[in-house]
Amino acid sequence: MARQLKTAKNPFKDKTLSALLIKFSAPAVAGMFVNALFNIISRIYVGQDVGSLGIAAITVFFPIGLVYMAFSALIGVGSNALFSIRLGEKEEEEAKRVLGNGFVLLTLVSGTATLISYLFLDQLLGFCGADAEVLPLAREYALIVFPGYFLFSISVGLNHFIRSSGRPKTAMATQFIGAFINLAAAPVFIFGLRWGIKGAAMGTLCGQVISFLWVIFCLTGHRHRYRLQWKNLILHRDIVVGSIAIGFSQFAFQIASGALNVILNHSLLKYGGNIAISAMGIAISINTIVIMPVLGISQGAQPLIGYNYGARKYTTAIQTLKMAMRWGVTIAASGFILLELFAPQVAAIFNHEDKALIEMSARVIRIFNLLLALVPVQMLSTTFFQAINKPLTAAFLSLSRQILLVIPLLLILPLFWGLNGVFLAPVFADAVATALALYMLKKYFSKHGQHVFFSPKNKQKNT
Repeated sequence: MARQLKTAKNPFKDKTLSALLIKFSAPAVAGMFVNALFNIISRIYVGQDVGSLGIAAITVFFPIGLVYMAFSALIGVGSNALFSIRLGEKEEEEAKRVLGNGFVLLTLVSGTATLISYLFLDQLLGFCGADAEVLPLAREYALIVFPGYFLFSISVGLNHFIRSSGRPKTAMATQFIGAFINLAAAPVFIFGLRWGIKGAAMGTLCGQVISFLWVIFCLTGHRHRYRLQWKNLILHRDIVVGSIAIGFSQFAFQIASGALNVILNHSLLKYGGNIAISAMGIAISINTIVIMPVLGISQGAQPLIGYNYGARKYTTAIQTLKMAMRWGVTIAASGFILLELFAPQVAAIFNHEDKALIEMSARVIRIFNLLLALVPVQMLSTTFFQAINKPLTAAFLSLSRQILLVIPLLLILPLFWGLNGVFLAPVFADAVATALALYMLKKYFSKHGQHVFFSPKNKQKNT
């Protein structure tokens, strides 16, 4: 076994940069797309069976789900960045120690989040925008999915390690398995057993449990080069602090997203009622179909950037970002065109009988995605600074859109434009946040003789 590990091929070498990015990103893109599709189909099931109030209940729960993902990102993204850098520095034993510490931290923070969620459930749902009409449905959903979110946040965090250790297809399988289990189980529970929104929650729980078991199996098997070992489960202060420092930007981004969604829900309820919350829930679900593949590219690029930065190949790290950004913008721009052209038809999928819901959802979809093509620039800029161990810059970029821009705009614009002001706040924020991201990249690139928009032709292998 020792001899086999010693001669194992380095997954970050011997291919062109584009081939490596495809290798690491394609499975992540596919997995993210499937999960986005699952989110849409789940809401379609609920919309067809329960109606707009069911969609509103899931939308109200969404900020709580973002908090779970925030803790997952805090540890998963942060420790994985350390993991990739240690691999680039040829410190494999230290990389394994980072993996073990990451698992322990993910378990602790996710368990704490779950305990607090159960203790203060009604208060949390009310805080997130559930009124007396939506609260019972949101409570039914939350009580069932909380254990699943506990396991899911751990598996999402650990899945980064599987991808970064050179097994992107295995990481993709994690996302596929959970999504397909969910898609198969949900209609049985919702329509077959007539459980309504409880059925949607049970389908989600089943998928998340299976995903977690799959990740644990992949990280404990002897065939895996970097696996969980008892000796590495003892927490080390430098790893804990380093992981939290690097992952804080993503954590802050998710927490800010949760806060943003809370304010958004209350603004929608105030200016448009529960139907406006349902319409925004539909718009966000559709938006994820485009954004999740871009996030997959971001996840694929992160270990490549981190590895090359650790190996002091700074130009290659920058070229990886530029290539990923071009691909992401292309996907987002294509999504924008399709959504603008077919917004009413897309909205009708969720409930073809509710004409008011269709009309408002189409309106939100078109406004909400006006600057969709700029979103990959923001996302990948944050990923880049995380991967090169610049946590403060990454945190600033993450927070600039959510806290410094969207939240104030959500409080100000509706005073002048009513419900349209609520819909337009994210659009204005996207424009300013993209300009900030490009400015920060320009400052960093200039140190290495690179231009933000143009790249020299480079067909050499990444060796």
